[in-house]
Amino acid sequence: MKGDFARVTFDPARHYSQVMQQQGRVTLEADWNEQAGIQLFLLRTMIADLVGPCWAPGTGFAITMQPHAADWQLAPGHFYVDGILCQNEATCALGSQPYAAGSSSPGDDWIKPPTSFALWLDVWERHLSAIEAPDIADIALDGVDTASRAQTVWQVRLLDLDPEPLAAMLAPVTAALNLRLQATTSSTDEATIKQQMDDLAQLQRNLATGKLPGNGDVCPTLRQVLGARATYAWPHLSAQLGPVVSDSDPCVIAADARYRGCENQLYRVEIHQGGAAGTLDAPSGTNFKWSRENGAVIFPIVKTDITAQSDGSAQVAVSLASLGRDGRLGLAVNDWVELIDDDYTLAQAASPLLQVMAIDIASRMVTLAVPKNITPYAVSNNSTKHPLLRRWDQGDGADAQGCMPVVEGDTLELEDGVQITFQPGGLYANGDYWLIPARVAGNGTLDWPGAPDGNPVALPSSGMHHQAVLGALGVQGAYTECCCRFDSLCALLKDSANKATSKKVDAQAVATKTQLAAKKAGASKTKKAGG
Repeated sequence: MKGDFARVTFDPARHYSQVMQQQGRVTLEADWNEQAGIQLFLLRTMIADLVGPCWAPGTGFAITMQPHAADWQLAPGHFYVDGILCQNEATCALGSQPYAAGSSSPGDDWIKPPTSFALWLDVWERHLSAIEAPDIADIALDGVDTASRAQTVWQVRLLDLDPEPLAAMLAPVTAALNLRLQATTSSTDEATIKQQMDDLAQLQRNLATGKLPGNGDVCPTLRQVLGARATYAWPHLSAQLGPVVSDSDPCVIAADARYRGCENQLYRVEIHQGGAAGTLDAPSGTNFKWSRENGAVIFPIVKTDITAQSDGSAQVAVSLASLGRDGRLGLAVNDWVELIDDDYTLAQAASPLLQVMAIDIASRMVTLAVPKNITPYAVSNNSTKHPLLRRWDQGDGADAQGCMPVVEGDTLELEDGVQITFQPGGLYANGDYWLIPARVAGNGTLDWPGAPDGNPVALPSSGMHHQAVLGALGVQGAYTECCCRFDSLCALLKDSANKATSKKVDAQAVATKTQLAAKKAGASKTKKAGG
């Protein structure tokens, strides 16, 4: 959630049941948001515990096969993934589903699908500002925004069931577990990791021996494959405060570890391009970006125009509707920015960030530099796609994408004493993020578990997606559904009543038939006796 928040406080491990407002106190947006978080967690947990993590009422999200995969029909209705409600308003083809980026889901080839494949739901919550959802802003406020929104997004995705791509999905998870095993110093953690490696190895053997469509093991196996990263290689990060680097003058004493910023900030560390972590000598391409404003500094785009330069580079001229409220929330030369629209967000894309080279305040025109061999994202000029420019705050040390490389176990300072460390053994995905509240009070502190007095706790990333397997198509062309389906209680009661009535009618018919048979038999005996 890239909103303008002071901090995000909801934590299910604290077991809070509600937020209690007190009279005469300051009202904070964090309290309001935590109450919403508590209610959502309780509701979704109850739904998942009561019914299950993957189910649909009636025929919601049912698949109707067609000659081409892109034309397969997805039925309207509801579907629940880990208790999260997904809604499909009308029958749609998989190749043109409502939350697809452009004409298809990201990374899926609906035109030429593999021989055997699985269909699964990718579900997450998307944050929407007044730029991305203009209807939430009241025109009476003349452009002043208020609250933002969270939107549940779902995409039906395709998973190739060939053993090779499935094994390729699990290989980096195994590598991450090995790194975690090498880094641990706890015998308990070592035993846990070894057991996880055994479990993962068994899953890989299941795939190698063909426990896929046709033998009944497809659904549990696919759920394990899709959940492998979250189960075995969920990335963790710790944050702490570092002392000022000592001056070469021996008479100068370094300051204590503290936050040295002038304002309270909510730092956001977000994975830009996912994958396995690299090393200082051999970066892997996995990188991150960070923002001191939780990534909430955005500017609506009116128009963009790219111009090629004679040296092979290019420039992007971006006309903005606004340059921000003030200098702190504005743009400056050398800032790194990201071109974004709805298609970019829904595709979970990671195009290179660009650097600001000039700003024309009068015309609200910003010029971005595009280095050689870099292809910028072609942001839409269509206002219905809600194009915008997002500012990020990393400076020196950025890679070709304008981001910082992910190196595990190495401490990196963001600014003003705020330091982060990626823990060994993580597998990173686009959009994974951590929030680090920094406070001026208390001689400069971080609102982070274990900081500043103890060892900082390594926390898992937020932004993880939820997955559910809809079904799988085997090589024989048979489609196996993997989700549970239930009718409403009203429909079940009505069906039960109808069955009871039917049984009663059948019993009466049998009794009537028996009586008629008995009368007929009695009449026959009387006739014989009279004869």
